[in-house]
Amino acid sequence: MDKEIAKAQKILKSFTKEGVDLGSDASKKSKGRAKIPAEVIQQAKGIAIFTTVRAGMWVSGSAGSGVVMARLPDGDWSPPSAFSAYTVGAGVILGADHTESVCVLNTDEAVRAFTQEKFGFGAGLSVTAGPVGAGTASLHDAKDPVWIYSKSRGIFIGAQVDGTRFNARDDINEGFYGEVGITPEKVLRGGSKNGVQGSVTGDL
Repeated sequence: MDKEIAKAQKILKSFTKEGVDLGSDASKKSKGRAKIPAEVIQQAKGIAIFTTVRAGMWVSGSAGSGVVMARLPDGDWSPPSAFSAYTVGAGVILGADHTESVCVLNTDEAVRAFTQEKFGFGAGLSVTAGPVGAGTASLHDAKDPVWIYSKSRGIFIGAQVDGTRFNARDDINEGFYGEVGITPEKVLRGGSKNGVQGSVTGDL
């Protein structure tokens, strides 16, 4: 879990503090950097951060892992709960592709999804690309359950998580919190402190 937390810290910093390369714009012939607006994180009900990797000659799919945290009633963040992520599809992938993603959870429903042992993005939980930069959206009226920010090889790619599935990593949570049978729901409600609240989000 310590490695997952450190990884999540690095990914979140890259999206919120440093910015992510937008790449070349064919129409404007320019480059820029995308950042998650501070207000997006501050008003979020929860946040999930994960990586996925496709490597070698795989049938189109990827596997990875990450952590999720929820906003507590007092405004603090819950401790992190670990999960695995994977996608499946058709076709063959050559080479390697490493993607880092931040999911901003705007609704209680989206947070509750991460308390389940297994769930996926799709018709029941819609996902859209989140706003970047200041003044790009009406953040007080966020209606999309999940805003997704993703980058591959350092380039911002918006939202490419269709078909992604998630599984709770109960063994990781049990080992980290020293409690057999601890559930993601208990972790995200702040039931296991372990001195790690806010360890991923810092002062965001």
